[in-house]
Amino acid sequence: MSLHRKKWSQKEKEEVLLFTEEHGITRASREFNVSTATIYGWKKRYEELGVEGLSKGAKTAVELELAQLKRENNELKKLVAEKELAIRVKDSLLKKSSLRNSKK
Repeated sequence: MSLHRKKWSQKEKEEVLLFTEEHGITRASREFNVSTATIYGWKKRYEELGVEGLSKGAKTAVELELAQLKRENNELKKLVAEKELAIRVKDSLLKKSSLRNSKK
């Protein structure tokens, strides 16, 4: 088994999808040595985005939304971490000042 994955061009993907329409997913998978999951993914992108969906880097609306949500989630995590740090610093300073006041 090869350690490197084959990189499929847009034309090759179109060819596989055309073959799939005529002969079915299983036969196309065997004929072109590509997994059925990959073919289903190409088919889904083709149905959603047309021929452009088969080009490298094409993303569906769901994938774009997921990427946006991941970015927002990371930003929120950073904000929460900064707020938590600020609270801990304030608590620490309050403890120190209350210890000083109680010693007097």
